[in-house]
Amino acid sequence: MTIAREISHRIKYELGVTVSIGISWNKIYAKLGSDYKKPDAITEFNRENYKDRIWQLPASDLLYVGRQTNKKLQKLGIRTIGQLAESDEKLLESHFGKIGNVLWAFANGWDEDPVCKEGYEAPVKSIGNSTTTPRDLENDLDVWIIQIALAESVAARLR
Repeated sequence: MTIAREISHRIKYELGVTVSIGISWNKIYAKLGSDYKKPDAITEFNRENYKDRIWQLPASDLLYVGRQTNKKLQKLGIRTIGQLAESDEKLLESHFGKIGNVLWAFANGWDEDPVCKEGYEAPVKSIGNSTTTPRDLENDLDVWIIQIALAESVAARLR
């Protein structure tokens, strides 16, 4: 908390802008904390208060729960982070694949990825691209157009 206050004070004094800072034992909840109150706030989620404070929030507040994922969660009756945390992990995996396991772990505060040093870049294992289309693809031409756009994006990164 002392470091967060110092950072907030220095940014306000040196740059003239406010920041919202999240503090937690993992990156997922720290990120959630930075979005929790705005502007100019410091939010701490710890192992004693996270169930009371985080589990009542909408599932859509959790990292990786976008519009489409939230719709699917709602169809399963999952509306809050707490409901997601208490869901059957295998059910989530069957509906979402590997990301279902990730969402379940994040909702429960299980994120053991370390904070990397500045400038660190993970080695590239593969290059791919995906998208969520704004509407259902209805014919081969729709699919072809999306496929070409994705292929162009991947090709540019490969080059």
